[in-house]
Amino acid sequence: MERTLGSRASARGIFGITLKSALLVSTALAVTAVPAKAQELVMEEIIVTAQSRAQSLQDTPISLTAVTGDKLQDVNIQKAEDLQQLVPNFTMTETGISTNIFIRGLGSGINQAFEQSVGYYVDGIAYTRAQQTRLPFLDLARVEVLRGPQTILFGKNSIAGALNIVTAQPTTSFEGFLTGTYEFENQEYIAEGAVSGPLTDRIRMRVAGRWRDSDGYVRNLTLSRTEPKRDDITLRGILEADVSDTVVANFKAEISDFDVLGRSIETLNERPAAAGPFAGRTYGQILAGFGADRGVLNNTLDGNRSSNGDFSNNRQETFVGNVRVDIGGYEFRSITGYTTLKYDELCDCDYTGANVFLAGLREDYSQFSQEFRLTSPVNESYDFVAGAYYQTSDHAYSDNIVVQPTSVLVPLVNQQSPGAGSAMAGTQAARNAGVDANLISAFAQVNVRPFGEQFEVQLGARVSSEKKEGNRTLSILRENGDPLPAAQAAAAAVYASVFRVSSTNLSNLGPTGMALIGQLGSLPVSGERKETRFSPDLKLVYTASDDLMLYASYARGAKSGGFDFRANNRNFYPTMQDSFEFEDESANSFETGAKASFGAAQLNVAVYYTEFKDLQISIFDGILGFNVGNAASARSQGIEADGRIRMSEYISLTGSLALTDFKFKDFRNGQCYFGQTPNVDLNGDGRNELCNYTGQTNQLVSDVQGTVGLAAYYPILSGYRLDGSFDVFFTSKYHASNTFDPDLIQKGYATLGVRLGVGPDSGLWQLAFIGRNLTNEQYIQFGGDTPLSGSTFGVNSDYAFADRGRTLAIQARINF
Repeated sequence: MERTLGSRASARGIFGITLKSALLVSTALAVTAVPAKAQELVMEEIIVTAQSRAQSLQDTPISLTAVTGDKLQDVNIQKAEDLQQLVPNFTMTETGISTNIFIRGLGSGINQAFEQSVGYYVDGIAYTRAQQTRLPFLDLARVEVLRGPQTILFGKNSIAGALNIVTAQPTTSFEGFLTGTYEFENQEYIAEGAVSGPLTDRIRMRVAGRWRDSDGYVRNLTLSRTEPKRDDITLRGILEADVSDTVVANFKAEISDFDVLGRSIETLNERPAAAGPFAGRTYGQILAGFGADRGVLNNTLDGNRSSNGDFSNNRQETFVGNVRVDIGGYEFRSITGYTTLKYDELCDCDYTGANVFLAGLREDYSQFSQEFRLTSPVNESYDFVAGAYYQTSDHAYSDNIVVQPTSVLVPLVNQQSPGAGSAMAGTQAARNAGVDANLISAFAQVNVRPFGEQFEVQLGARVSSEKKEGNRTLSILRENGDPLPAAQAAAAAVYASVFRVSSTNLSNLGPTGMALIGQLGSLPVSGERKETRFSPDLKLVYTASDDLMLYASYARGAKSGGFDFRANNRNFYPTMQDSFEFEDESANSFETGAKASFGAAQLNVAVYYTEFKDLQISIFDGILGFNVGNAASARSQGIEADGRIRMSEYISLTGSLALTDFKFKDFRNGQCYFGQTPNVDLNGDGRNELCNYTGQTNQLVSDVQGTVGLAAYYPILSGYRLDGSFDVFFTSKYHASNTFDPDLIQKGYATLGVRLGVGPDSGLWQLAFIGRNLTNEQYIQFGGDTPLSGSTFGVNSDYAFADRGRTLAIQARINF
């Protein structure tokens, strides 16, 4: 089936109906007069820990969505990226070399040096690297998606929001489950299970494991295989002991390998070159003329790609000690965490089956953290949470751009400059970067009720002091990593002239090398940052009745600056030193909301306004690098609503809607897409080199997103029941490219999901059918200029990551 950027006519009809349905659902849930029969029913309470203590979602003055572990299993959610079709205003997508994660249109760009603007926490441990958000889900109690700055109780840079992931804990009675899932479309097998229970009267244990093997959904025409193939295995053990009547110790160990072979990248939007040596030919035709596999001629989104092969091998290890002490009703908690991440990737980053260049990426990250937290009991007039946090991390990153002897760049560059292509044949541009960081912070939140229980003032603050030391260098080496021989010394000048890659080798090339250093900047480069940040938070909460809570809040958050790992040159900065460092970003956010219950119905509404300054950005430079900097300012504002209603003993209806208005208030240092005319001379040299995106929305931001869900069960036969659910996710159009290329606008679409299960009332077992994206919408999640197509070959070509489309699966579960 051919893929397009837009929805088919039928899907447009579905989208229109779905949007109207969502609005009707929201309106219906807003009506306070619920039928008398519905008022007799009870809505199941959802417990969250977004404010460091267990409380009802309806009593938590934050815009958040909680997804239970049962729901995650029921709809076959594999990892955080899959959540976005359950949670409006949350967007996540894997890219060629990183991962984007956004809430309310705010997030971090593509650069391994960035910490995430959306905090990611698992059992209280911060996972700050983008690659860690790709971890598979295993045996979870719930996932809480918190919108807006969460810098007090979560801390560590959670300026746009946070994901609070809570794993299932050991139980006092024996229980367990085993689930097996087979997905037909992608030949995917998943097995997951857990066993939990007491070892003695005072010791409990839970062991869980997960395995996944998937064949992929895109056909690689060059290698005659489907991609991306996924192979995951995760093991976790949790031991919990009652050390005494007042002390409970919990220890967790988890190891996860999550490997991927191939990618879902396809090329599209190719147009013949208007001028130059390749005039009249598309990018695929040019590459085919150099002897590339004929698969390069495929340039439509149709589930086929051409590539010489990619892989991503990842391993994460996490060890957590959590000790809780009851001191006269006060809870003292110590959370100690140690986590490591290692991965090794090979990216065929020209995104074609031609031999143009390869890119290898490696990351080795280790982190130790210690948190002490004191939580008071909830007294009549006040309660509080206070603590201190320490984190140290060691982060090493390396990548290399490899030009093999058979690369089409060798004859191409030789045509332009005889001998230059041969000089760089069989070489690589090898980059190494690293950051050592130490953070210490203190935080507190005090909830005061000066006029009784109805009115509450929540005052919070966090003070953080962080020190970072960073370095980066890049050298031109032989393909095998050895130093360049004298005969290839000119390779460094070729990389500099053709790809604008600076290197340590240039200093050995006399006046020519020095001139190139003057243009591109000198290496190595290093720096040190020391930052102290103060983040306040104020909430006013009015509990009008047991069924209605109103709140208003103000929060100021900040995310630390750092050092750029991915740039190949100084870009528009005066020196490489200036370009190496990027600054803090900050946010001021206002939110007001209501959480209401009407018998068997609930409705939550939030209105927010967030203003960002010095937003950290990373944009592909159109050649081989990414430039990092700070956009001057941006704002995001909108409305979020969600509701639930139990319509009968057997049927429940849910709905959510997010209206988002994002705008860059000042963004003059944007990277242009190929063919766009630069209109900004940022460095004052008399030449326009950048594009002004002031007034533009952000990448991956939809004006409208929402969900509608229907869940039902019904007794059948004797002692058996039929369970079913129907879910719709819909979104309006968005920019898939971070350069706002009009060719890469994804039109609005809607996806439909269904689950039908049958089993005994006891819940001993269940057999279910799960279908997702039943309309087989083929939408893109991320895209950009195909590397080198415009800068080197002078022709328009784009790439895009396509979603996998429809999935059909059967799932069997046994509980014991």
